[in-house]
Amino acid sequence: MEYDYFVTPQWLFEHQNNADLVILDVSAPMPTQDIDYQALYLERHIPHAHFFDLDEVADKTTSLPHMLPSDTLFSETLTQLGISNSTTVILYDQGNLFSAPRGWWTFTTLGCRNVRILAGGLQAWVEAGFATEQGEAIKAPAQSPFVVERHAQRYANKQQLLDNLETKQKQIVDARSADRFYGRAPEPRPGLRSGHIPGSKNVPWNELVIDGKLKEKTELKQIFEKSGIDLSQPIIVTCGSGMTAAILFLALTVLGCQSIALYDGSWAQWGAESALPCEC
Repeated sequence: MEYDYFVTPQWLFEHQNNADLVILDVSAPMPTQDIDYQALYLERHIPHAHFFDLDEVADKTTSLPHMLPSDTLFSETLTQLGISNSTTVILYDQGNLFSAPRGWWTFTTLGCRNVRILAGGLQAWVEAGFATEQGEAIKAPAQSPFVVERHAQRYANKQQLLDNLETKQKQIVDARSADRFYGRAPEPRPGLRSGHIPGSKNVPWNELVIDGKLKEKTELKQIFEKSGIDLSQPIIVTCGSGMTAAILFLALTVLGCQSIALYDGSWAQWGAESALPCEC
């Protein structure tokens, strides 16, 4: 267990009442799912956990889904949830490690230093025999506001991807399924082309995950290297909307990679613009 990134249900059970610890459910649906995770949270969640909506705490000036929020929105949201810069934040999701890494990437990219993911998510908590509760958890705002410290090297935009097509300084790794990557299956979001950014490699996110946890480091390393990725060189991760790319980002971080950026617009942006180069 990589304690720098994950905690076990047993650890969370023992520390859940710590004064400066906040638990957040960051569940989000896949684009093909019509699931109201906030409603499911109200039915059952880890005691004292709050729901953090990755689609609402986001940049609303764009039509692209769950783009990084403004400093002001993020600061205000975290402060209201009782999170200051010294708070330990435990994130979990109700699925198979689908959205918790996106929460982890968002929080760490915007300056939250003590962020961990609950290994196995809600399912592991329940299977360990620990209690859940219903309804909204009571919010107690932080005594000092959360101050955003933005780490811009952790994300990339469309222009940087275009520039990289010329310089080829960074490897591009796509977390979508092979069928979507190679254009054999249609995109779940309407209006998007099929295919991928030229020169990119494919590592489907679900190959890295088992039972709501990342696979062992040796296995993760083999999966990336089998796809032709040099782990000692800079990498930009991408996917359908910037959600599962964060799973790759987390796995690469666990493996000790030093230069990783996430293309936040991902295929939701690239696939919508016919002037941008595309290959299958």
